[in-house]
Formats: sequence, structure tokens, C-alpha cells
Amino acid sequence: MLYIFIDESGDLGFTKKSTKYYVIASVETRNLLRLSRTIKKVRKTLRKKKKNIPEFKFARSDDVTRKRLLEKAVEEDLLFSAIILQKQAVYEYLRNRKDKLHNYLAECIAESLVEYSDEKKFKLIIDKFIMSKERRKEFNSHLLNSYKYSNPPKIEITHEDSQRHSGLQIADFVAGAVFQYYERGRREFYDIVKPKLRLELKKWF
Repeated sequence: MLYIFIDESGDLGFTKKSTKYYVIASVETRNLLRLSRTIKKVRKTLRKKKKNIPEFKFARSDDVTRKRLLEKAVEEDLLFSAIILQKQAVYEYLRNRKDKLHNYLAECIAESLVEYSDEKKFKLIIDKFIMSKERRKEFNSHLLNSYKYSNPPKIEITHEDSQRHSGLQIADFVAGAVFQYYERGRREFYDIVKPKLRLELKKWF
């Protein structure tokens, strides 16, 4: 089974205070132990007061922790994907449809999974971006319909709390690394993950 963990960075607002870019990223692996091992290795390096933090978040971490976690992640048998939305080019009619816009971007990752043509079962674990059950159902349906297979694999989609999943925490860091590069021109985190980016796709709607 291939596990795909998906998280995002930036915002989908369109005000002067909003970010210029929005990034959805994924971490892909067949071995969940690779993910928990990455988090455990980084946790061991923290000072005593921080060892018991409930989860790692890119936005709340210092640069040393950011680099350390990303470096440990790329040492493991993991691949990453990133979809980068340049928000300035988004059509007006989509600017008030954040859920639809988010669905489109997640669909780009789903469509790219055709590269794993030998895989018979996928499990997608999504950070709880979508809160209502109705919209989650719509999101799942949209994502499932994006698979262009003659013999589609078995696909399971769940929406989970990132505290429970090392993969979501790592996906958050990958999204943060790519976002920092596009939004602020900071390369130090992006350069770490770049060699493991299976997909890096810029989108305009």
C-alpha cells in the first residue's frame, strides 16, 4: 500500500494581507515506520522542555529544527510532491470558492499518482482543512474522480488530526519549505527537499 499524506501552507485569502502563494504538499511512502522514525530522531535532539511538544509545526519551529527535520526526512525512503498556486492569477469567480480551489489543487496530486502504476492500494491522509462532513464528502468524491486509470487501485481517503500522524507533520514541513521559497525567496529549506520532489507543479486558475 502507498500512503500519501497531504498538508498545506499559506492561505486562500485575497486581501492585501494575504499570502501571494498557496502550497499543497504530500509525503509518499510504503513504510509508515520511515515517518515515525524521522519524528523520533528529531524529538531526541530537542531540549528537555520541548521534547514533549504534541506535534511539530513548521510555522512554530525555529530554523534549526526546520532544517533538522527536513534533513532527517530526506534520508528516509520518502518522496514529496508540491502544487504551488500563484494566487494573483486566480480567476475572480474562484476567489470566493476556497473549497473548490483547494479541491483542484489536491486533484493535481491525485492525478500525478498514476506514476505509481504498479500500486494496487492507496491511502490518502489529509490534514483537517475541511471541517464539515458534507464538504469532506464532496472533496473525497472530487479526488476519487480524478484518477485516470483503466484498472483503478483501491483508494481510501481519511481526514485526520496532524497530532496523530507523523506523515502529516512532515508534509507540513515540506509545504512550509516550498512556501518559504516561493513566498519569501528563502532557499535553505527548499534546497533540502528539492532532490526528493517527485512533482513540483505551478498552477494558475
